[in-house]
Amino acid sequence: MPFYPDYPVAHLRPAPYNPRRIAESAFLALRESIASLGMLKPIIVADTGMIIAGHQRLKALTANGVTTTPAFVITELNKQDEMKFNQLHNGTDLDTGDEQVTVPPSAVTGYVDVEPRRIGGQLKASKPGIREAIAELLVLYGAWGGIVASQSGVCLSGAHYALACMMTGSPCRVYYVPDDQALAVRRTFGMPYGEFYYDALEKTTYAQTWAQLRRLRKGEKVARVTLSPNYDSVYIPNFRPGERILDFGCGQADYVRMLQGQGVRIWGVEFYFRIGHYLNTAGTQAMIDSLITTLTTHGRFDTVICEYVLNSTDSMEAERAVMTCLNALCKPGGRIYASGRLLTDPTLLINNQATSPSARYTLYFLDKDNFTAKVRNGTWFYQHYHTPETGAALATTYIGPHATYAPIGSSALFLVHGTKACELPAAQVEWALSFEFNLPWPNGQRVGRAQEVIAAYRAALALERP
Repeated sequence: MPFYPDYPVAHLRPAPYNPRRIAESAFLALRESIASLGMLKPIIVADTGMIIAGHQRLKALTANGVTTTPAFVITELNKQDEMKFNQLHNGTDLDTGDEQVTVPPSAVTGYVDVEPRRIGGQLKASKPGIREAIAELLVLYGAWGGIVASQSGVCLSGAHYALACMMTGSPCRVYYVPDDQALAVRRTFGMPYGEFYYDALEKTTYAQTWAQLRRLRKGEKVARVTLSPNYDSVYIPNFRPGERILDFGCGQADYVRMLQGQGVRIWGVEFYFRIGHYLNTAGTQAMIDSLITTLTTHGRFDTVICEYVLNSTDSMEAERAVMTCLNALCKPGGRIYASGRLLTDPTLLINNQATSPSARYTLYFLDKDNFTAKVRNGTWFYQHYHTPETGAALATTYIGPHATYAPIGSSALFLVHGTKACELPAAQVEWALSFEFNLPWPNGQRVGRAQEVIAAYRAALALERP
């Protein structure tokens, strides 16, 4: 990967999605640190001139009147790795303190490439997911980042990057600063320079189907593959004879079909029902037809289930709509169940970043509402994670004051459930039904059934009146 110590700023343009924003006070502090210390870490740009990582530092640099910047230039970059570079470039500033990285002392200041064998550090330090993700990009693209160290050889910022260089046998670019500047550098990189912010990314809501966890699949080598222990251990054992059940967001409807075959009175609704990689919109419409019929003729449901949907919403607005629909479609005194993903260890959340020590794929870069953005098949999709506090708030707000929240076993999942003890305002309910039953489909199409479902909901309410 080419490195340019004086890349012309005039040739650069920001990424349209830049998932990072910064407060004005932090931006002024960043300007001051760059003015006094210089641009200690290169930015990362694509060969098209688009900035991949380093937007805020470059903005501060140019605000100080500087016209060139140190930069790594990446060629043939795919969309998924582009986002990884942005997230990890910011994330490498969040050293945890136990990496204990050292490099050889230097007689000079500025950029020096250090051989991996001359780097010292704790390869078993916390947050291995960060190091593995950095190492993956090093293998694919070559050197793309660097660290800052004192002339005496103490790493001041970027320790995870240095350890990833050790892991992959890659040279590490080090910017050496005088020892008497070490404290100022540590203070600079220890300041929170913004937060992840995904509102600028495209929201292709139908791609959220990839955010849902698998449930029950036919055609596997074993009779059933169940990543939904709730169905087997919670829902099915507590079904009541003759009750009517709704699975809202039923995925591929495997459980619904299986239970219907056993005579259980269960309905399913899935707005992003699939045949392979393609949406089965006719299947969705048939589900909605059946929902409208049963609401109109028999009223609301005795039990409403919403399995693995909360983690696949792409906004707080979408989550409010889902939870409101669960409440609205359940009769008074009925039961509501909703599950989602839990941050495996909220104590590891640092400046909107969280990792699990056990697996690289639990590396999150979270916005203020605990959403993270990922790419699949060239399209952004989002995962929403909850803490015990936000999960408990869902239970009491949308089910009732005595509803409960609990993690599910030792997994990173949670369940809220209880007896419905509150009705939400009619205006909120009809907004939510309009939101959910008019969700977007590809090519400008929409589900388009909102008004019919609202009419069926009103008919169901009328059936409950004496």
